[in-house]
Amino acid sequence: RGLNLVFQSYALWPHMTVYNNISFGLKIQKMSHDEIDRRVMDSLRMMRIDMYKDRYPTELSGGQQQRVAIARAVASSPKLLLLDEPLSNLDAKLRIDMRSELQRLHKELGTTIIYVTHDQVEALTMSTKIALFKAGELNQVATPMELYNNPIDLEAADFIGNPRINLVPGKAEMKGGQLVVKSELGGHTFAAEYLTNEQKPSSGEFDCVLAVRPEQILISREPVEGALPVTVYASQPAGSETIVTLKAGEDEFLSKEIGQAHYDIDQKVWAIIDQDKINVYNKETTRLIKRAV
Repeated sequence: RGLNLVFQSYALWPHMTVYNNISFGLKIQKMSHDEIDRRVMDSLRMMRIDMYKDRYPTELSGGQQQRVAIARAVASSPKLLLLDEPLSNLDAKLRIDMRSELQRLHKELGTTIIYVTHDQVEALTMSTKIALFKAGELNQVATPMELYNNPIDLEAADFIGNPRINLVPGKAEMKGGQLVVKSELGGHTFAAEYLTNEQKPSSGEFDCVLAVRPEQILISREPVEGALPVTVYASQPAGSETIVTLKAGEDEFLSKEIGQAHYDIDQKVWAIIDQDKINVYNKETTRLIKRAV
């Protein structure tokens, strides 16, 4: 049928060697001995496990078993490869290594791969296109960057990204084809070209939610024109980055700085927010009404 499946649990035959696990499906297809040997060894070399061809699955680590399962799946040169959470049983370091292996494999094979995962980092780093499901229904299909920059609704926005996206309540109104928004982040006017086709009340104020990624909020220790005066609620250095919780009025939101920075609790600083990077959602429908650009 031109498709193969890599199971979450690997599903290797324990009584067969690595070589025989991979060759089993090819024998069923009644390929010649030479063709089977060529395909098995090519797939083993591709996954860099040809030195383990005579071992049994119980003699291999989890990562090596995973590579065998993938080598078995690609040996028959499928048109479609289905991967069911293939990295969920691996430790964090091995998972990162296997992501790069799968990306390389995809480029070498040119095979369409459908990859199921609950790990958004896997989805964002490996995909050319992501389908996001919610309650069994297809919610959004987009490139990784489009999904990250413009989640289709509040639930998708809150799910994608680490640290989480900032969600700030506000009031919105349509005036002359433009969207005018007021919140603790200040006042903003968005031109029609940034608005989606989602239905919006044509008159009167309505509740909205502003969403902005932590890395889109810059912190200045000195006053800057157009910046929002805020106080530091908490500062969390994390080595390569610093997560700062800021407070404007009653609302708290996160800022992410690359590198190490130190802020005192209750220190007054200024938040610089690029309004082009703000998403706006209709609170009632939860749908995106203003895109980030």
